[in-house]
Amino acid sequence: MGSQIVKKTFKIALCLLAGFVIGTVFAKLDFPGYKHVMVMLMKGEAKPIYINGDGGRQVLALTIMNHQQARDIEVRMDGAEIQSWYPPVVKMPFSRELLVEGGKFRGIEHGKRLPVFVAYNDNGEKRKIDIID
Repeated sequence: MGSQIVKKTFKIALCLLAGFVIGTVFAKLDFPGYKHVMVMLMKGEAKPIYINGDGGRQVLALTIMNHQQARDIEVRMDGAEIQSWYPPVVKMPFSRELLVEGGKFRGIEHGKRLPVFVAYNDNGEKRKIDIID
């Protein structure tokens, strides 16, 4: 009976260790041409985001958390093509449709996430992204 508890505890510890190692390896992976930035919009704190360039075609996954009363948000980046996955590939129940016009997103509810994918050609210079409510 005691050896079964030891074996079970060892299996659990081994699974936790393997999960930790695999998670750490994937967290350290860096794909060229792809960056991710998460922004929390707070009232009166619309600060620009600066991204260093790597050269070539780049994709920026920008996640915007709306923690203010703004219902319309605009994302601007000079020389960038704004792409969004809205409407979502999978329609979630009880979700409202988001209106997208260029880099302007309308009808964003308070506390919701807005995933935006910005594709741009980079010449190695620092880029500025403005988020306007």
